[in-house]
Amino acid sequence: MIEINLLPPELRVKKKEPMKLPSLPIIPVAAGVVCLLIAIQVLLWLFIQVKSVSRDSLKKKIASIAASNKDAMTIDSSLREISSRVEVIGKLLNSRFDAAKKLNDLSDSMVSGIWLRSINVKVSKETLIIEGSNIVIGDSGEGSISKFVNSLKENESFSSDFDDIELAKVERRKVQNTEIMDFVIICHLKKGKEL
Repeated sequence: MIEINLLPPELRVKKKEPMKLPSLPIIPVAAGVVCLLIAIQVLLWLFIQVKSVSRDSLKKKIASIAASNKDAMTIDSSLREISSRVEVIGKLLNSRFDAAKKLNDLSDSMVSGIWLRSINVKVSKETLIIEGSNIVIGDSGEGSISKFVNSLKENESFSSDFDDIELAKVERRKVQNTEIMDFVIICHLKKGKEL
């Protein structure tokens, strides 16, 4: 095929010649790629080794912390047990002190001719029951018991923990030639109080 181009040479469309790539030597390029892959593998292996050493170190630390935690839990449970015992002992000491104070107040409220046979706490520690006796000399028997009950009611330190102090029962009996009156006094604790 014949091509006629009448345009002056400077206006003519120039054909682009295909670009020629320089020829690369195949062996050195392949060797470089293989070396690069080997270097990447070595770096990955080193990274894995460093991480496994770090992991082993962390495992040892975790084991040490677990042992320390177990010891701490044992000590904590011991401290809680000791704390609860101390609390119980404190309550007992306060309770004993209060009981001793109540007994002292009871002793301060005594009237001559009356003696106590028993003091009991009953019904889930909600009542204090005082049982006693009185020797009857003339008409003084019931009067002495009433004086004793009034003395208990008037003793603020004793009666402050009770809603009511009442004479519940009085019985007469004779022992040989002596007349004795047995009595029972019931003291009802206020709500929230305990002996």
